Amino acid sequence: MSSGNTNRRGFLKASTFAMGYALVAGAEEKKIDAPKVIPEASETKYWMHGINGDTPQDTAQELHDAGFNVVVAGGDTVIEAVKNAGMESWLCGGGFPLVRDDDAIKAIDIMGAPQKWFGSGSPNSPEVREASVKSYEEMVKTEGITGILVDGCRFASPASGLMPFLTDFSAHSSAKADALGFDFSLMKRDVARLHKTLTGAEDAEKRSIEWLSKPVGIAEWLVEHPGVVEWLRFRRVCSTEHFMTLAEIIHGAGLRMGVYIFSPCIAPLVGQSYEDLRSFVDVFAPMIYRNYPKDPGPACLNWELTELPQELGVAGTPSEQPVMDMIMEWTGFSDLPVEHSVEAVRKALPPGAVGLETQRARDLIGGKELAPIIYIDDPEMAVTAQQVRDAGADGVNFFVFKEKWADMVRPAFV
Repeated sequence: MSSGNTNRRGFLKASTFAMGYALVAGAEEKKIDAPKVIPEASETKYWMHGINGDTPQDTAQELHDAGFNVVVAGGDTVIEAVKNAGMESWLCGGGFPLVRDDDAIKAIDIMGAPQKWFGSGSPNSPEVREASVKSYEEMVKTEGITGILVDGCRFASPASGLMPFLTDFSAHSSAKADALGFDFSLMKRDVARLHKTLTGAEDAEKRSIEWLSKPVGIAEWLVEHPGVVEWLRFRRVCSTEHFMTLAEIIHGAGLRMGVYIFSPCIAPLVGQSYEDLRSFVDVFAPMIYRNYPKDPGPACLNWELTELPQELGVAGTPSEQPVMDMIMEWTGFSDLPVEHSVEAVRKALPPGAVGLETQRARDLIGGKELAPIIYIDDPEMAVTAQQVRDAGADGVNFFVFKEKWADMVRPAFV
């Protein structure tokens, strides 16, 4: 490949990343301000996702004695142990389960191929939705629980890879789009253009990277590609609809509803809207994992911001710096003390990123209960947890229970 083609491809990738991530939360504040609300230590509710299933009674008591208030885990023995220890017991359910390995119920990418992501099928497959509804109808019958957290009620994210992200163009979603009044052909046309631009199969943009990195440049590009906005709006409407269906089931059983939701800077890309959900969700638990070590890392900021640059071959090329600059700019992280490279961001974002996303979530949901879930094995746990509290959260949730949990979470308690 000639150097001219390399530069052109780098330009394409850099400019398109600016366009894509501009759709996230470009208007968010980038400065790490003083907290608006600082709850007292005694007011903070501590959640653990998971428990030692072999010795639930002993572990539950240890968690309670360490300062925990809630355990998210299932099973009659576990629930009884958690309740006996004086804590709340919550369950967690999925969103759009791939109930069988059949292409007929999978999400379809922009090239027409079926894609598997996060164990999920097409969010608009009637069979998939029915299975989801039935699972919650059974869960609410569980005795001794306070509430249920809904996880995975979304479309694929960038961390799942380019082609899983560029879904769902299945017959199920085509029918759903028609029923809801969305222009499915427009979505397909412009998402196909986005795919070609990302992969270097389309001529370079005539506008400069600097222009495309500005809000007005993005606005101009979106005017020319309305199907991309239509696609994101469609995802949002479909996800919100299913969230509402599950809320009716959960609240109808007299239980509280929580959501494991993507952090504010990524949520709009997967069809999740804090604005839509705040009228009926009781507890928001944004997944703000800054240093999750394993690939894939859906919802993990360090993976969501780097998977596509890595997959598209940006890392280690002249276009890596402008691409990562734009991603960090449009997600509101450009002022954080981290090198703007795929390797550095993938390793970990600074604790300040957790504080920023917590504050954004608080601003979006008002007075609703906020308990961000953070990665339990964080070498800077004391700072990360403090960022969560200082940004106005009501609680701190930990993912996921590990054998040495006590040592890992101890710095988080004040």
